[in-house]
Amino acid sequence: MDSLLKLPEGAAYTKRSGQANIKVATHGNTVYITGTCDSLQRQVEYYEALYHTARDALEQHESQNQQERKQRTNPANIALAFFITGLFSGSITTIIIITKRRKQ
Repeated sequence: MDSLLKLPEGAAYTKRSGQANIKVATHGNTVYITGTCDSLQRQVEYYEALYHTARDALEQHESQNQQERKQRTNPANIALAFFITGLFSGSITTIIIITKRRKQ
């Protein structure tokens, strides 16, 4: 730790072992350590791509659901339409029957 604090401002110690890298730098009395690994980076990129694909699919699915809900007819409206149709056809049938009976 003492030797790291003796590094000149802006200087850094780096070490590479296979796919792993480490960088140690100081700024004032603060020591910054950064570590990377190529295989970990590939895994992060892979899971980020999976995440974005799943998120896009979910957003598309939600959008389709909203469109279907807008297009779907309300069951109460259908029942009301059938009720009104029934009243109308019943009234017409009653008028026709009464008119035929009066003619006889």
